[in-house]
Amino acid sequence: MRRPLSGALLGLLLGLAIAVILQQLGIWPLDQVTVFLLPALVALSGILLASVGRAGSTRTLIAALAITLPVAVWGALGLAAIGENGDLNGGCTVNATSDIDSTTVTDTSRGDPFRIHPQKGLNWVATSPSVFDDYAWRIWTEVGGVQFTLASEDSQDNDAGSQENRSDVSNVTEFGNSRNVPMDQISGVIIVGGDAASTCDGFGFVSLETEPFSTLISQIALAVAILALIGLLLVIFTGRGAAVASGGSALGGANGGSSTRATTTGAGTAAGLKTAGELGATREDEDAGQESIDDIGDAAEKSGFGRNEDPEVKD
Repeated sequence: MRRPLSGALLGLLLGLAIAVILQQLGIWPLDQVTVFLLPALVALSGILLASVGRAGSTRTLIAALAITLPVAVWGALGLAAIGENGDLNGGCTVNATSDIDSTTVTDTSRGDPFRIHPQKGLNWVATSPSVFDDYAWRIWTEVGGVQFTLASEDSQDNDAGSQENRSDVSNVTEFGNSRNVPMDQISGVIIVGGDAASTCDGFGFVSLETEPFSTLISQIALAVAILALIGLLLVIFTGRGAAVASGGSALGGANGGSSTRATTTGAGTAAGLKTAGELGATREDEDAGQESIDDIGDAAEKSGFGRNEDPEVKD
């Protein structure tokens, strides 16, 4: 019986699809909690529901738990960061304004990200505590607690010696597309960070506000969630009637065997009693016959028959 393992795998798939949907809808980013802990909890529920009332293989159950528990532990490590705000170190500052929101990096959080409309404007101003000349920089995003580089430069010139970087973009999607970034397929809450000149580093939370399920990844996640849910329900509920019937048949067979043995034993006992009764009756008849013979003998003796003496002959 591999239902616990199927419940674990389908639960992980369903939980991950839900995590992507939450991210795409702008509810929660893809951090350790949603990428690992949420799928693990759904998987553990799948294991439990698929195992209740069933006689399964212990080895399969151990395999399912061996897959799920490490995922849950890694995801649980992200619980400490749930309430954190954006962070910026090294003396740098970043202020941003969109057509629908304005913020500083340190004011953003998972529940209150900086909101940007992809078809509207955006401007930002970043400052450094000193002049960065010929410096390296990197911009990254985080998924499941792991950083992925979006853009980087090993040597950035700053011949003007400026300590300020600013930009004013009239259309975020056009700006991204001009740099080969498919903005029409980016949506939801994103963790974005960066570092520059080995001096400043930080991260913040940004939300691209789009129509629900307008991106390809959100549509795929929805389809996967539906299919995984159907599969999980089939694993949980199918086969239970057959298992109950099989158990009932086995129990019935056991009871039937017991009844047969009881009937056979009872019949044998009755036959034995009957035989003993018949033997007893025969013995009683024989004893009665013997008593009758003895009575006849006694009567004959009294009447003179059966004696060995010769009768007297009278002259």
